[in-house]
Amino acid sequence: MCRLSNAPNFLFITLMLGLLLLQPCQVYAQPIEKPRVAIKKPLVGKGVKKPVLKYLNLSKLLVEMEASLQATRKFEVLTRQKETLGAIREEQEFAKSDFAKGDAAQEGQFENANFLVIPIVQDFKFYRSARPVPNISNKYIRRDSGLLEINAQVVDTESGAIKTTFYLKSTFATKDEVVNSKRGAPSSVHFIKMAKRVSAQMADQLVDTVFPMRVLNSQGNQVWINRGKDGGLKVGDILNVYCPGEELVDPDTGESLGSAEMLVGKIKVTRVNPKFTIAEIEPKNTKEPIQKGDIVRKP
Repeated sequence: MCRLSNAPNFLFITLMLGLLLLQPCQVYAQPIEKPRVAIKKPLVGKGVKKPVLKYLNLSKLLVEMEASLQATRKFEVLTRQKETLGAIREEQEFAKSDFAKGDAAQEGQFENANFLVIPIVQDFKFYRSARPVPNISNKYIRRDSGLLEINAQVVDTESGAIKTTFYLKSTFATKDEVVNSKRGAPSSVHFIKMAKRVSAQMADQLVDTVFPMRVLNSQGNQVWINRGKDGGLKVGDILNVYCPGEELVDPDTGESLGSAEMLVGKIKVTRVNPKFTIAEIEPKNTKEPIQKGDIVRKP
């Protein structure tokens, strides 16, 4: 076996450089700029009664909505929380002081959103009911219940046009429990769970509106979809697959209304990965071959 220990160092370096030059160049695709979305602090509609307002944590609801949108990885989420914006303002003020070093955040450099989500709480219930246990003193059968109902408008910030409106709803009801007192209110944990559920609904609907689910690849009896754990899918879900057709244009306004879609089949989710989902084609419910680019929708 040859040894290179006695050979001049430049020969070894030349050899290594030659091998590197033979390697193919890697070309990295430029990331697509994500739509910027901001969520206003939820408003309260006239249908919400004053006694329950103390249980309606709008700040927590806003936090959950921002977190759900961010988890989709499809949008650049811009915060509109006053506390956070106030902290950024303080940092910008510090940047102008003598204590700052080098380049720092400058005042008035906030990004503008492409879309603004305006949630309006239309109905909110959060109560405890209790009735006496028959023939037993100071014992009650208690149950906690609640409802959170929201309409969320999505507004194009450039034109001011309402692009779409989402209807979001979540409820809860605990099992009957025998207790010593009928007083009190439901735990705030129940509100947080409702807030998470309506936030997930909002994120799913916004993603489906801006980025419809599509088939990434189809091979044999399997298809791959461009949705992962961020898409609200679970194993066992049955989804419809459509072939996009001719563009539909409103004859009065000239506005594109999307494309004509033909149902080609159904698929069943078998595995949900972080960034994509695998599904099996349902042969009995499939009329045409499922191909890359086909649109996937929940029934």
